[in-house]
Amino acid sequence: MVSLPALDGVEHRFINVTDDVTIHVADAGPANGPAVMLVHGFPQNWWQWHRLIEPLAAEGYRVLCPDLRGAGWSSAPRSRYLKNDMANDLAGVIDRLGVGPVKLVAHDWGGPVAFIMMLRHPAKVSGFFGLNTVGPWATRDLTMIRHLWRFWYQIPIALPVIGPRVIADPKSRYSRMLVSWVGAGFTLPDDELEMYRECMRQPGHAVAGSRWYRTFQTTEVVRWLRGEFDDARVDVPVRWLHGTGDPVITPDLLRGYAERIPDFELELVDGVGHWIVEQRPELVLDRLHKFLKA
Repeated sequence: MVSLPALDGVEHRFINVTDDVTIHVADAGPANGPAVMLVHGFPQNWWQWHRLIEPLAAEGYRVLCPDLRGAGWSSAPRSRYLKNDMANDLAGVIDRLGVGPVKLVAHDWGGPVAFIMMLRHPAKVSGFFGLNTVGPWATRDLTMIRHLWRFWYQIPIALPVIGPRVIADPKSRYSRMLVSWVGAGFTLPDDELEMYRECMRQPGHAVAGSRWYRTFQTTEVVRWLRGEFDDARVDVPVRWLHGTGDPVITPDLLRGYAERIPDFELELVDGVGHWIVEQRPELVLDRLHKFLKA
């Protein structure tokens, strides 16, 4: 196992949410403080939030940063990695820690997982803050079709055999290209990227990462386009902070959200790509403060 990076004030918990899935959670702040759950994307893990954890904990929030199944120090079961199941993992963490309702903050793949958890377990969530991510809704029109090409990069990752090799490649050629492209030229710090890669090289984790994408392409995208969650509505405040330099998740993909969410606000940030948490941590923290205090 890769050693857990140290961060002052953080306790590490390993929570059994099913018979074969254990979720690692970085836990900081007072035990009785208002709970905030930060959900990472790919290829990251809980460490994505390390610049935000200490300031939020110092303000009295209980900060919970889970590793999604197949990532970081959580289990990597041999499964299809349905986002519905991953959402139930988060609900299980909330139940077993006895916290809630929580404010959810999510980036990238963490977005649909956390959003589905909110839709399926609304009593556990009091607000949602999205960062360059999407929910499980899709606007089925020509605009959506014109954007499909943007997901080309997922094909090599999702392929059996090839995908895990791409993810675990020691030279990280594909990963380096992809990280820079989606970041609009901004890339993740080398030490962080290497730590994420080392975690993905743990037994089963590269296969899991590939299955995150393969499950989406072969199963979930069809369900979402058929309207699996079309009737779902959100009654809590939802905020989105979105870097416009992201070449994959464009603001067009967020059309229709305001129609389903009465209290919805979207802020677009120019000059920022997909890695908004790392590129503009001070901006993310400022907007998050306003969201949590509202």
